Amino acid sequence: MPFEAYKIYEEYEPDKFKTTTQKKVEQALDTAKKEGLVPEAKEAHVEFEEAKEIFGADFLGPESVGTTFGVEFSQEELNQIENIPFTREELEKAKELGMMLVLRVPRVGKDKTAKPLTIKQMRGVFKGEDKLGDPKKKKSQIFYDQDWYNKEEFATKDTPSLGWGLVMKKILEESRSKNWDQQQEVLKKWAEENGIDSTSIKRRTPVEIAYDTLLYYGANKESLLSDTWDWTGVQSSDGHSVYVGFFGSVGLVVYSGSRGGAYSSLGVCPSR
Repeated sequence: MPFEAYKIYEEYEPDKFKTTTQKKVEQALDTAKKEGLVPEAKEAHVEFEEAKEIFGADFLGPESVGTTFGVEFSQEELNQIENIPFTREELEKAKELGMMLVLRVPRVGKDKTAKPLTIKQMRGVFKGEDKLGDPKKKKSQIFYDQDWYNKEEFATKDTPSLGWGLVMKKILEESRSKNWDQQQEVLKKWAEENGIDSTSIKRRTPVEIAYDTLLYYGANKESLLSDTWDWTGVQSSDGHSVYVGFFGSVGLVVYSGSRGGAYSSLGVCPSR
């Protein structure tokens, strides 16, 4: 058969040119799909409007970030955050579980005036009276007056990474009165019970907790962690693990404690 004719024949009857192995693989894959052994391909990402529809007030995107932290996004940054890296199914499950969708940024300001968005920087930005919350329910201050962590790296160097995160708005009830290691087991069990890969669940860093809490407060005028602490995996210079919370009338509080301790108000918020 001339080469040209061979190519035409192959185009219109491709199955005749497949090897026996190729055919067996395709047949096995078709059978697996029909029996539900192979999951259907999921949407790789979700866009802003669709995420807003799912989360409502718990969608904390560019508008909330701009309002709370005064951040102006560059076109390059907007391109990076355009697609939310979770499927609709994952987002709907997260909403059902009580999680919020948060856009985090590593800086405040723009271009030459931009500064790393550390806890120290946040304290400077929100120094003085409460300008974030409901004017009728103002806190005396945004950050509680403390100096123990003024030179700690978690407060002076760490910033959030640019991107999207899913976070439980409340600590897991079953993580109360557990030491740090026991809480790790609680996180793993929680993930498994909800069909989530446990390796994708993590604790937030101190700066992420501060950022998320203030972002929600600025956007919704409601306080998260008002009478509880979220325990992180980040250690202070004395070797204790930092926890952040009790965002009440006197402002957001930061402390640290031994991983062997256990308190009823000290828990963990699952994060992805």
